[in-house]
Amino acid sequence: MGPVESSPALSYSGKAAVGRHSAKFRGKAVIRNFSRLLALFVPLMVLSSCATGSRLYVPGDLSRPGGPAATPPGAPQAAVMDFSYASSGSPGVVGRDYDQVREIMWKGDPGRAMADLVADALMEKGVPVVRVRGGADVPPAVPVRISGSVHRFEVDARRSGMLHVEMNATVSVAVSAAGSTLSAPWVSTITSSTSLGDAFVTPDGAREALFSAANTVASEAGRKLIEAGIVSPSSPPSKEAAGTSR
Repeated sequence: MGPVESSPALSYSGKAAVGRHSAKFRGKAVIRNFSRLLALFVPLMVLSSCATGSRLYVPGDLSRPGGPAATPPGAPQAAVMDFSYASSGSPGVVGRDYDQVREIMWKGDPGRAMADLVADALMEKGVPVVRVRGGADVPPAVPVRISGSVHRFEVDARRSGMLHVEMNATVSVAVSAAGSTLSAPWVSTITSSTSLGDAFVTPDGAREALFSAANTVASEAGRKLIEAGIVSPSSPPSKEAAGTSR
């Protein structure tokens, strides 16, 4: 039996070198991924910083999607009075941004603004009404008064992910009607909520959520007033009202 030749033991340096190359590759991949994330995140942070401050202001006036409605033909069937509104917080505060710990403000008057919306919603549906502002006298020939109370008019923002915030708006209004043509006073409470998602809290996002909920309430108030026989269309509804009717 011939001599047995033993092979030299394999060095682990080759395996160690492979491990070093693998770790180096993973390190470069992590750096590349981090750089890509940073390139995406920094512009969004700059956009967010534009809205950063002790308060966030909702821009613009509350209005119908199609703008002010034209007055339908015929004598006014109702006078829409200013709605009442009692804020539960400081004047002008309509919500809170929990992501950046600040108040959300709107410079408008929710009571008067909602009354404007309901009047416009009725006129879109072909009902002639007159809007009476600031305690002015109601025209004597108008048989019905429509008034209301805004219970909730708010929008809040909360972060639900690194690049996702939820803006939740709720508007609740009690609409009432009384007059010589009604056998008894009529009251209905209408509430609508809207939720919108975005990467950051922005004034326009808060506005869209809040105003969407408010317009839904106004459309529903107009529909209920007609359904209850308080008022009735004297002309076909406008395209805006026809598109939102249910």
